[in-house]
Amino acid sequence: MHTALCIAALAGLAYSAPQLINLDEIAADFPAPVLVKAPVNVVSNIPAPSTPVDIVPLQSSSAKKRELKVAKRDGDCSPYPTGSGPVPTPDTPAAFQSDPDFANDANNAPTPYGYASTFTNLGASLQASNYMGLYTLTEYDTLGCASQCDQASGCVAFNMYVERDPSLNANAVSCPNPPSTTNYKCTLWGAPVSSDEATNTGQYQDSFEIVIAGSNAYNKNSPPPAVSGYDGPQELGGAINAPTSSGSYMGYQFYPFSQSQGYDPQTCADACNAQTTYDSENPAADGSYMSCIFFNAYVLSENGIPQGLYCSMYNETWAASYGNNYGQYRTESDGTVDRYTVSDSYSYSLSS
Repeated sequence: MHTALCIAALAGLAYSAPQLINLDEIAADFPAPVLVKAPVNVVSNIPAPSTPVDIVPLQSSSAKKRELKVAKRDGDCSPYPTGSGPVPTPDTPAAFQSDPDFANDANNAPTPYGYASTFTNLGASLQASNYMGLYTLTEYDTLGCASQCDQASGCVAFNMYVERDPSLNANAVSCPNPPSTTNYKCTLWGAPVSSDEATNTGQYQDSFEIVIAGSNAYNKNSPPPAVSGYDGPQELGGAINAPTSSGSYMGYQFYPFSQSQGYDPQTCADACNAQTTYDSENPAADGSYMSCIFFNAYVLSENGIPQGLYCSMYNETWAASYGNNYGQYRTESDGTVDRYTVSDSYSYSLSS
């Protein structure tokens, strides 16, 4: 849903004093969280909000280490989906875990703007509370994994890693230790994560050993501040992509970080207000003009490198469901392909 407004009104901000958390009382009220790990041998696993997740409950939060779990299966040797990653030679767990390409992918992966790295290149994936789903990607792609987190309401952390999986549904008699396939896994989490929770080192399926390499995790930064005269911020999965038929788009302003411009939504609010002032001073022949009442502030990155603050302006408010422009690719004249991504995308609406 979207709403058109004509009159602008400014509203002040209200602040409240912080309150201390009574840790002594709440410590006895909460049971130990159930830690979970992402499932294996599935391309994706996105649980519905009210549906229990098909996952393996693990130890309590006090446990730091665990033994490999042996899952005795009665498979039929049918093929699992082939992963996109290379299979090391020899095809062994040890060769997988020591593969230099996986380590290079993890150590050189860009930290998406709006996130902070919490650990890099571990041999274990997360098993924590607030599991929100899994995606299998076609490459080691922290930017793509961050985009999935941005699109998932409530996601505040993600884990990118490489997993050695069986190529067949292992059977104890006919195919107990099939050849491996390599998957790039992206898991989403609804609570901040830490290296202490990277304890899922793998498991067995019959004689096949699943192991992890190149595990990186990132926590989302805090939302940007409120802006005087505007309601927000409203977190978006991507940039606003309003229907062109609405005619509400009023243009944009771009503020390069190379010119010492940081991420400050007040900059976009000033641009929105200035656009309204300019249009009111230069109306159409009939005296009408458009007022900027809604803007989208986000960081535009090129090949993982943040370039600047992008401010899109509208004369209508748009719901978060329209924030579905996650970036694009552009082919340059020399044939190289540049990837442009959207991050830290938030919208603000003029207060009524």
